[in-house]
Amino acid sequence: MKQSQGMDLLECRHIAFPVYGGTRYPWLRKLANGLGLARVAIRAILEIRRQRMEAVITIIQGRYYFAAAFASFVTATPHITIVHDNIAPLNVGRRNCLAEVRRRGTKMVLQHATHIYAVSPEMQSLVFGECGRESEIQLPSATMPAGNAEGQVRTTGLGGPVILFAGTIGYTVTDSLDLLAKLIVTNQLKEYGMAGAKLHLYTTMTAAELRKHGWDHPNIVAKGWVSQSELAREFSSADVLFLPYSFSKISRQAVETAFPSKTADYLSGGKPILVFGPKNSSLVRYASEQGFAEIVDEFNGAALARGIQKIAFSPSHGERLATRAREVFLANHDIKCQRNKFYLTLERIICASEKVAPSETYR
Repeated sequence: MKQSQGMDLLECRHIAFPVYGGTRYPWLRKLANGLGLARVAIRAILEIRRQRMEAVITIIQGRYYFAAAFASFVTATPHITIVHDNIAPLNVGRRNCLAEVRRRGTKMVLQHATHIYAVSPEMQSLVFGECGRESEIQLPSATMPAGNAEGQVRTTGLGGPVILFAGTIGYTVTDSLDLLAKLIVTNQLKEYGMAGAKLHLYTTMTAAELRKHGWDHPNIVAKGWVSQSELAREFSSADVLFLPYSFSKISRQAVETAFPSKTADYLSGGKPILVFGPKNSSLVRYASEQGFAEIVDEFNGAALARGIQKIAFSPSHGERLATRAREVFLANHDIKCQRNKFYLTLERIICASEKVAPSETYR
């Protein structure tokens, strides 16, 4: 709820449920949140029956998808589920009893879902391998901003390029972002003619967190979290859009199957993109296939610096990347197209359930 303040994520009818945090007794917190899950399930069942809901939609993340699946089962309502950035339950080992129970429960949810969306081809393969269920690929999407900055790529001047990163700084990006930050903090980019390079971070990171990471430098600026519409305007001030994925072993399963949602916003930004990630990641594979970015697939400061330099000092190369990015966005990430396809799927599912006549599907 805090992260959604001032944004358009909750501009719809919604019900908020508390999540209990800090306590000296972890078992009490887990018990309270477990009871909270039951509360969500009961409330969902009541709302489905009271308002004659015709479908249940959920995301496989956290734990509330269990409540959604249960409500769908009890009310015999079609259940559509989205497997997006977090499918850890299917990837955990079998030594942890509780994790294995959760993994089996997740498999059961997917096996009984009416329709499944997967965020990438790799995730699609994982779902099929674990659950034997086919799924439909639905890549991250966004709205093409008005006045797209196409054709505004500029040659880097004496001030150096402005590199922009937007999104949550978690375990799937921290190491790659840290390498870029160190290139700026230690002024290693000076060797490549980019002494004044700047990194603009659009994230929730505070000044204290910047210091903790060792990113406290005049050329690294935390701009704060902004909405998608505001972010589209901020792209105009950048020379390079930095799209990292982690090289660390701990994030291997995530980067191989998940897909960063910020990719859609970057593709619509009208600026050249630099993808920095391992060869086995879904992001690097997709960028290689689609040709919308300069790709650096080795965890090496010099290689990363050369990738930035190639964009910064070659406006024609930057223009080609930005133009191709826009083409890929329109073909695969335009939310208008995805929304229309989703409505058709939803109508087909609802009609097949024989709950309502086709003409009454939308009101």
